[in-house]
Amino acid sequence: AAQLAPFVNGLLRDNYAMRELKEMTVAITGASAGIGRALAVELHRRGARLALAARRMEALEALNQELGGGHLIQRTDVAQTADCTAFIAAAHQRFGRIDTLVCNAGFGMVRGIGEMTSAQWQALMATNLYGTTDCIRAALPGMIAQDQRQGWRAQVMIVSSCLARRAGPEVGAYAATKAAQLSVAEALRLELADQRIAVTSVHPIGTETEFLDVAVAVGGRAFSRSPHEPTQSAAAVAERMIAAMRSPRPEVWPYPLARWIFGLATMFPGVAD
Repeated sequence: AAQLAPFVNGLLRDNYAMRELKEMTVAITGASAGIGRALAVELHRRGARLALAARRMEALEALNQELGGGHLIQRTDVAQTADCTAFIAAAHQRFGRIDTLVCNAGFGMVRGIGEMTSAQWQALMATNLYGTTDCIRAALPGMIAQDQRQGWRAQVMIVSSCLARRAGPEVGAYAATKAAQLSVAEALRLELADQRIAVTSVHPIGTETEFLDVAVAVGGRAFSRSPHEPTQSAAAVAERMIAAMRSPRPEVWPYPLARWIFGLATMFPGVAD
């Protein structure tokens, strides 16, 4: 009992350490469309201060104008380390701290594993994995140095995928990058626990964004989906992410049933096949 007490107390402390969204500084990559854009809109409505990054500057400018023009926007290609470093530096210079870093930028590709070229692998990894780790590496020194607010010093939120738990045909390369993100989140969560920096991975199912259209275009082939396959809106994913910003948790599964389905798939791979 004496050995379990610190662990239980830690769980209770984490569960009840609620963060206020108003005036929270949130840096979001991939903010020009999809989940990133929906998240920015909802956080703005709740009074957060935003640093928004994406490759399409015109889309960022339009979003910022829609939100009143008061947020930081910066053209950022997360596949470039220098861009990641510059974005984090700009956010710190503007706001003095980053309370939550959302590593959301990424893309997919519909292509069989045996058809993937080295260049295609490198492009996926550069954006989905290295774009995540480069932003995190740039942000951590400032996060560790800043004061705690409402029980937390900061939070790193990584938008992975349900496919991080179990890959499927023709999306295996994309799933590999998402599984790598999950491994990063799991290790980082333990490494930063004593610093009171929360680490959260997010695992959406198919989401109603331009993501699949881009994946099909980049992969050069159609992707067949069952008309009965569930999907969710970017706004629904954003709402679950915001809940996990207020009360940090290890994982967010915006479609709760997916957590059980993909968990069982890892336990019974033959049945899942």
